[in-house]
Amino acid sequence: MLIFLIVVQSWQTYLDSSLAYIGLTRNDIAFRVDYLPRSAYRFAITDELLNSPLHALNFVLSVDEMVWEPSEQDMYSRLVELYNLKTENRKLDFKRKLRHSHQLVTEAFSMTPAELGQVFEDLTLFSPELTASIDEYKQSLDEYDSLTVWLKANATDVGYAKLFSAGAQLLSASLDYADWLAGIDKETLVVEGVAGAVVYYEKCDFGEIVVGDTGTNIYTKDFAVIIDLGGDDEYQCDNEGRIHVWVDKTGNDTYKGGNYSIACGRFGVSILIDEAGDDTYAADAFSLGCGVFGVGVLIDRCGDDEYRGNTFTQGAAGFGIGILKDEDGNDLYGAALYAQGFGSTYGIGVLGDKQGNDMYFILSKYIDEGRYLDHHLSMSQGFAIGFRPDLPGGIGILSERAGNDYYTGDIYAQGTAYWFGIGAIVETAGDDNYLAYQYAQASGVHIAFGLIVDKQGSDNYVAKGVSQGCGHDLALGLLYDIAGDDSYVAYDLSQGAGNANGIGILADESGDDTYSVKKSHNTQGYGNFRREYGSIGVLLDIKGEDVYRTGADGTLWTSGEHGIGTDWE
Repeated sequence: MLIFLIVVQSWQTYLDSSLAYIGLTRNDIAFRVDYLPRSAYRFAITDELLNSPLHALNFVLSVDEMVWEPSEQDMYSRLVELYNLKTENRKLDFKRKLRHSHQLVTEAFSMTPAELGQVFEDLTLFSPELTASIDEYKQSLDEYDSLTVWLKANATDVGYAKLFSAGAQLLSASLDYADWLAGIDKETLVVEGVAGAVVYYEKCDFGEIVVGDTGTNIYTKDFAVIIDLGGDDEYQCDNEGRIHVWVDKTGNDTYKGGNYSIACGRFGVSILIDEAGDDTYAADAFSLGCGVFGVGVLIDRCGDDEYRGNTFTQGAAGFGIGILKDEDGNDLYGAALYAQGFGSTYGIGVLGDKQGNDMYFILSKYIDEGRYLDHHLSMSQGFAIGFRPDLPGGIGILSERAGNDYYTGDIYAQGTAYWFGIGAIVETAGDDNYLAYQYAQASGVHIAFGLIVDKQGSDNYVAKGVSQGCGHDLALGLLYDIAGDDSYVAYDLSQGAGNANGIGILADESGDDTYSVKKSHNTQGYGNFRREYGSIGVLLDIKGEDVYRTGADGTLWTSGEHGIGTDWE
């Protein structure tokens, strides 16, 4: 057993001793903040983390705590504070909140160019088909550069303080409508856009309000407010209006939509709360808790639910906030790209699941043409990216509190980030399985921060490379597993690997663990010297009887210029 003359207080104390052995200190784990001019769309926390990358761990844990605040209004307000903004939430009755929110949204976009939404869509959605020729590929790059420059110049015309205040008002309205509901006169009505019985209808300046009875209803119109009192209902409508508050009290419900639907705030705010039942949510792009120049919130209180989407879905945001929060049940999440806790430029995307054995799938739809013709882009599951070089990434967090969960992705997935983004998975409990191929499982790429924090459970991590605590090009990849008998399997450049001025750390606090790799020369505590600074790679295992390809239980070893593996006992 290795003996160091220190008092052990935390895993970072062990890290200090490991770094000292290769002539470094924790102060050497830092990046510059002046690689590019300061961007109006870069979160202040990103600059703070460039100065002190290890603080990224505390930051993602703080966001995890935000997601599970006792009050969803407190959760939302704390997320807005990451923009250095405060929300205005007046004490108004239900209908006045709706009217005031609509006014705020209208004012927020009064100076916005009409092309803004289409430009963002053109940058975000793309064909799954391969580029036909080199000339076509070059043309697509020229178009990309032109669109990002235009977006950079015009996205500041949004009144974000008013937009986020409207989100606070509508979230409050969706949680506090009981007095209004008790005070209205109810009678059986027939309303266009509803197949089934309605007990209240009103047309207002901000949209239409409808209250469905306890039987089965089918909604096919874009109502501003739907409160459904029960029954197995079906919703077949896109979010075309500026504000939405939909609340379904109980029943096994089905939600269907196309692009920009089902809790999608696009140049507005959309809130959906389903309080009980085994529900199915199926939509296309920009859906299921999505904010695009807006705020989209989907909250499901209980039930075994299924979520199916395409691109930019399931807790995804760009220039806004997108939240999907599921509180109970064994759930299935399926998407294709930019999903499941995804943050694009100036966006905070959060997927929170409180308990249940859940499955997260990213489908093989969009070929990774730049690297592999037999692999697909995922860019999901706690992922963040911007539009390089002009627009930085946002914040993408997947927060899982309990259950034996399964994650599958391919390229860019599972606590990964790119270009000034912050991406993370925080898993509190359960025996979890992570499967991906490359740039995955706590991978930071090109000035970014990618993290996985798994607090307990016997977990399995399987990836090919640039994974499992890998930092590439001025980025941090940190995989921190606190307890459990874990298995790590990779091919190369993984398990505490730093590359091209990157910092990669895999820290496992306890359990009998197995570390398997194919290539031993650039894994398990490896830091190379490429470009101007060199890289740092650390594999740190504190307790347990462990098995390695490179090292051995109770020893230390070095690899590359600044790479070290340490097994303390």
